[in-house]
Amino acid sequence: MDPEIDIFTTPGMQPPDGQTSQFDGPYNLVQLANIIAFAITYFFATALLGLRYFQAVKIMKKIELDLVIITISYGVSLVYFVTMINLMNWGWGKHLWDVSLACLFRFRLILNIMQALLPNTLAYLICPSVTKLAILAVLYQIDPSIVYRTFAVLVAVAIFIYTLACCIITGGPCSPLKEGTLQCLENIALSHAVLNIASDFAVIAIPIPTILKLQLSAKQKISVGCILTIGSLVVVCSIARLPYVVVLPTTQDATYTQAILGIWSITEINLGITCACAMRFKSLIRTYLPKLGLFTSGSHGVGKPSKSTWPSTNGFRTDDRNVQHSYQLHSIQKSSADTALDGRYIQLYRSYKVDVDGKSVDGDSADKILT
Repeated sequence: MDPEIDIFTTPGMQPPDGQTSQFDGPYNLVQLANIIAFAITYFFATALLGLRYFQAVKIMKKIELDLVIITISYGVSLVYFVTMINLMNWGWGKHLWDVSLACLFRFRLILNIMQALLPNTLAYLICPSVTKLAILAVLYQIDPSIVYRTFAVLVAVAIFIYTLACCIITGGPCSPLKEGTLQCLENIALSHAVLNIASDFAVIAIPIPTILKLQLSAKQKISVGCILTIGSLVVVCSIARLPYVVVLPTTQDATYTQAILGIWSITEINLGITCACAMRFKSLIRTYLPKLGLFTSGSHGVGKPSKSTWPSTNGFRTDDRNVQHSYQLHSIQKSSADTALDGRYIQLYRSYKVDVDGKSVDGDSADKILT
């Protein structure tokens, strides 16, 4: 390097025509877009997670496993954003011509960048996977069949294994704290992006066959469709960030390209948390917003709904919802002296399982969770 070059005023690359280097400029549009994207999506994630805890404490009277897992993901998402802000202080998100050589080459400053980059990278590797494990914890409950649950468990194990492998490699042989690991980190980023998209599709596909078997009302179909739509948006974000992962090794303006990648990463993470919370709001909506009718008795479990053969004039009243029948028996042909007893009813409940296609299926398993 020429000893006469001032590393504090020399940019990492020459600016294009019409541009001038601004080392101490404020946050640019891409950096602000990262902050705004996080603020909006994390707000919705926070609101829905708060409602989930309200539902758990007020209505369900218990903290379920998926809520514990999604809370971990919520915390990791915040860590990801905090480390991202820290990286911005060292030039992340700026064009390379707005970053001085001092930020790129001085050992002390580079060490600070790398110390921030490692937790940032690990946070992104972990957060989407934890969110998908929370969703799988819910999906596991909607169908008791062995084949369905085996497939759900296999997907969860696969997600855990590839996430653990990526984290170990990133924190070990490919650690950004070591020199000459840039190519290795780029390979890890590309591999994780592909596996992340594949696991997104797998998680969305798991419940579809079961949901298609349910007898749903139009409003229930809308509610389930909205949940699947949010999940699909997560996949869209995963796919949208893939081209930036691919071009990252060849781009000269790496600090700027990484920030564009960050916008999609933030949105993907927090939309996943939002989806995981929204899919469990049946009890909350049914209790406090019953007029919406999103979870009314239009679902009859897996298979075709049963129909009562008892006419109401014979003194029996039946409720066929969720393949659980209740019979209300009152006195028939009583004398006028027993008129006071006619308004009294004895309720008898009998729960049973319905045999569908030769398999014993709990008719309201999916209904209790999603519809």
